Amino acid sequence: MKGNNGKGNIEERDLWQTDQDLWDKLNYQYDFKVDVCANSGNSKCEIYFDKFQEVNEVKLTSWMNPPFSKARQMFEHFFIVVDKGVAIYRCDNLETYIWQDVIFKNASWILIPKGRWNYNFFEYTREEIKNKGSRFPSALIGFNVEIPIYIEGTILYINKK
Repeated sequence: MKGNNGKGNIEERDLWQTDQDLWDKLNYQYDFKVDVCANSGNSKCEIYFDKFQEVNEVKLTSWMNPPFSKARQMFEHFFIVVDKGVAIYRCDNLETYIWQDVIFKNASWILIPKGRWNYNFFEYTREEIKNKGSRFPSALIGFNVEIPIYIEGTILYINKK
């Protein structure tokens, strides 16, 4: 059986946009002010950073859907400069360094949503996206915020530090 070696974190997936239904449910609870890994074409907030690694401090509630090819660097930076927020990331390979060395050590909680959320692929229409689905499951990762109340799923992890 072939395992996931993390090679799916490729640049072609960097601009995938967060599913609008998921975003609406999360934003209703958290009222995100900043999309820390976005550009003008895929941002979910009025305030966004397309060069997040150059940002030194974020005091506003933040959302992060990191570019796959730079996910580890973005998560390392997220936990240092963001005061509070939620991120989404693939959770089909929890044995990888990003999960073991960065996410598990810093996250306040991790929730595995029931079902798979679709990412918006720019090359597909909205209907094609719904039919395509994601090949991998996602996790929501919270940092200094309460656990989501409008997302069905299983809490995988609560960090009590």
